[in-house]
Amino acid sequence: MKITVIGAAGGVGRRVVHQAAQAGHAVTALVRTQEQADMVALHGAVPILGDLTGDWQHALDGAEAVVWAAGAGTSGRYQAIDGDALIALTDELAGRAATGGPRRLVVVSSMGVDRPDQMPPFLNAVLRVKATSDAHVQASRLDWTILRPGGLTDTPGTGQVSAGMPAPRGMIPRDDVAAAVLAALEQPGSAGQTTELVSGSTPVREAIGGQ
Repeated sequence: MKITVIGAAGGVGRRVVHQAAQAGHAVTALVRTQEQADMVALHGAVPILGDLTGDWQHALDGAEAVVWAAGAGTSGRYQAIDGDALIALTDELAGRAATGGPRRLVVVSSMGVDRPDQMPPFLNAVLRVKATSDAHVQASRLDWTILRPGGLTDTPGTGQVSAGMPAPRGMIPRDDVAAAVLAALEQPGSAGQTTELVSGSTPVREAIGGQ
């Protein structure tokens, strides 16, 4: 599969790049700097320089599926990145799909998007922005999957998760989020699913494909 990863230099994105390349997929990685380009190339991707607030559409050329793993993090640019840019990507893909472009989109979002008031106060603003962009994805005619992981860690993945809407609050290694992205891409039946993810006892492919 030809996969474009948006946000390929981030904690989840670079793991998606690595795992997808290891699985034999052809990966294009959208990054902002030459340093990031060199890094994703080491993981097996073809880097494309671009910026989600500027020129990035060329990164979609030739793709069969797209992964959204971008996020503003602590930069405060969540409206521009988590909101406006994801909406723009969705609209761009919808336009391309009408002429044979990629319809498959897997979005890495966040747990609590549908209940921000129950989450830590510092997350409220970004979760509300994500709620709007997630809803835009869900209302599109794309073949989308939205994954909403809990707290992210850099501990090694276990290959096992708990998935559901809602899932219990908890943590999850970025390795396992990336594995869930790959499972979604490789299982067409996951299209149209929105699911939360935390560490658990169900193998990733089973958890994603069995929703």
